[in-house]
Amino acid sequence: MTSAARNSPQRHARVVIDLQAIRDNHELLQSLAPDSHLIAVIKADAYGHGAVQVARALPHAAAFAVATPMEARSLREAGIAQRILVLGGPLDAAQMQACIDLGLDPVLHQAWQIELLEAADRHGAIDVWLKFDSGMGRLGFDRSGLMDALSRLQRLTGLGEIRLMTHLANADDAADESSLRQIERVDALGLSDFEWGIANSAGIVAWPGARRHWVRAGIALYGADPMADHRCEDRLRPAMRFESRLLAVNTRRKGQGIGYGGRYVCPRDLRVGVVAAGYADGYPRHMNGGRVAIGDAYAPVIGRVSMDMITVDLSGTEAGPGDPVQLWGERPRATEVAERSETIAYELLCHAGCHGHREYLHHRPGGGQKTAGNRSQNP
Repeated sequence: MTSAARNSPQRHARVVIDLQAIRDNHELLQSLAPDSHLIAVIKADAYGHGAVQVARALPHAAAFAVATPMEARSLREAGIAQRILVLGGPLDAAQMQACIDLGLDPVLHQAWQIELLEAADRHGAIDVWLKFDSGMGRLGFDRSGLMDALSRLQRLTGLGEIRLMTHLANADDAADESSLRQIERVDALGLSDFEWGIANSAGIVAWPGARRHWVRAGIALYGADPMADHRCEDRLRPAMRFESRLLAVNTRRKGQGIGYGGRYVCPRDLRVGVVAAGYADGYPRHMNGGRVAIGDAYAPVIGRVSMDMITVDLSGTEAGPGDPVQLWGERPRATEVAERSETIAYELLCHAGCHGHREYLHHRPGGGQKTAGNRSQNP
């Protein structure tokens, strides 16, 4: 991907990351599981927030988690020394060796991954995690496979700690008892002598039984509510502010169509604003009833979202060309935008963070801030 497409300063849309919000969310989540070690999940470039910058903003985090050894390598090269879990585990011998060389914790969920470990050049102890499929149906050993895998690992000489983990499939629904059944399946293994990691963001919030030795915070770390009932919305601080500016303001007459296909027809004479952002910047194309914030007011999104532009109804505002527009952040929240576009906040954050020019807010001890551009390395 070219620099003009990824995190480009050449486009109007920009992504502002508040690193103090991430620190505050980390502190809140740790307070909900005070007896657990909190793993900060920073895969996919920290959900679009910048993995290196987020890791440096959390110098006291117990551990980080990424999806691949390649993601972890960039963190090690940036000087991140904490424990790093590789959630997807190694795909081949080279990736297993990278886990060993970089001092990573691979998550093992297939028998052939254990074969890779057995054949690897282990010049030092390596800690590993075995994944149990308690109900997600995606990655992990079943009960018998887990026992076999554990036995094989325990026979390996020079191996470090063996830890166990699983993943809750529907923890965001507090009324769904399937999470309790998954926790019961873990307990039925009789492996309580091992350190376990069960809770994800929603598990930390809603399922006390999942708060074991280790917990993993992903989406909640970035201020998006992990629960379907939005119980945490007022406690978590959105870390990403996605914003742009008004490119134009036009008067459109009653009956006039707006945008591609003319699907939106003005019900009356309207002041229509054109926002300089679109799906090329990470804004969702399939928007139904969305809104943006302009000053203290909301402006409904009308017409189709285009590659570089969004049209909004400016009725009741005095907004003019050049005025700032907040696509999501404190208002509206990314979760609201996601619901109105039939997706999830995870996708929005990843897309905007990947495509938009990132800037970082660095809070000083006295409460002030400084803003640095995308190349900043010192939160």
